[in-house]
Amino acid sequence: MRVSELAQRTGVSAHRLRRYEDQGLIHAERSGSGYREFSERTVREVVFISMSRDLGFSLQQIADALPRYRSGTLTVDEMVHSMRERIAEVDAVITEHRALRKKLVSHIGWVEKRRREAGQRKPSTTPAPWPRSRKAAR
Repeated sequence: MRVSELAQRTGVSAHRLRRYEDQGLIHAERSGSGYREFSERTVREVVFISMSRDLGFSLQQIADALPRYRSGTLTVDEMVHSMRERIAEVDAVITEHRALRKKLVSHIGWVEKRRREAGQRKPSTTPAPWPRSRKAAR
């Protein structure tokens, strides 16, 4: 099947499928006219890659697991273990972000207290962000 059919059957864009091929995650034969021709088993592999990406696994982690997935030696227990490790990573990021949020709220209180002590009033309009937020900088 060609890349457009593979994209339609898996819900993964043709651009992304070409990228997966360039990175060696999936393989295609070339037809006499130069078109990529993917085997039927590639559908299953792309679904595995796509689901793994949706769960936040890196392309390198997926590349490491793919040979065992293809050969049928990647067990359910190993996949569950990997997902539990991923949950722990996500939990660590959440904890880090909660601590950062708490620090930001604390700093707002500190700055507002200093303003009150100095007798300054709140501005009537919303000031420009300082320093510029990452979103505004983009």
